[in-house]
Amino acid sequence: MTAGDRGASQPSLFPDTDTSVIYEQPLNERIRNCLRLEHLFHGIDTGIEGGDHWSARNALGRLLEVSDFLVRTDIKGELIKELEREISTFNSLRNNPSVNSAVLDKTIGSMSEVLVQLKSPDCQPGARIRNDELANQVRQRMSIPGGTCSFDVPSLHFWLNGQPSQRSGQMMVWMQDIRVIEKAIKLILALIRDSANPRIAVANAGFYQQQFESAAQCQIVRVVMPGGAETFPEISGGKHRFTVRFYSQRQTSTRAVQVQDDVRFELACCGI
Repeated sequence: MTAGDRGASQPSLFPDTDTSVIYEQPLNERIRNCLRLEHLFHGIDTGIEGGDHWSARNALGRLLEVSDFLVRTDIKGELIKELEREISTFNSLRNNPSVNSAVLDKTIGSMSEVLVQLKSPDCQPGARIRNDELANQVRQRMSIPGGTCSFDVPSLHFWLNGQPSQRSGQMMVWMQDIRVIEKAIKLILALIRDSANPRIAVANAGFYQQQFESAAQCQIVRVVMPGGAETFPEISGGKHRFTVRFYSQRQTSTRAVQVQDDVRFELACCGI
């Protein structure tokens, strides 16, 4: 995060936060994986809360995606490294007179608690659903379009048409050993997002570029646009710089084109 981003925030362009739209771009693979899993966890929780047949089906699909993700990626190891790095960063602030020591202790305590859980020998995220017979039947059919119809997996059809409370209860059982991953990701992303105040920026002729300071640590670029805006940003970046291009796409059947007008937006470069 640059020094400018840590300064006082400017008045918001879009005070109605309920209708504003946030676009995010991760700048490293670790945070990219966190954002993808956050997306899947949101789908799971929404599906469980829905309570109906199709909500449960969608929640199970997202949960199986999380399970596969955990098998392919050492996300637990990456989360441990990120928490250790952030704890070290926050500990270095203890002698800073402008830092609230009570808030700092609480933040470090929350991270340390999750870190202990992740390092426990008993922490095997996703083991419950990977060893579940019904879930494995569904997983084997997911790559086939329409492959989980009632005649393909009658056991799934039976489960989906059971009592909603039983479905939700089973989903919670499958999630038990994955919640620590969700908790760690929520904590890490919340701290990163809160690390920078948004500022007003202008994309001249729909284009904006920013170089990072040599000591800057930016993990997520956030662009805020008002709800109903006729343009959307496409963010790309790396270790040294990032760019934001604004596009307009009036119809889904046509290719989006970069706008030629200046675009005002809110920007935050977040990182710890």
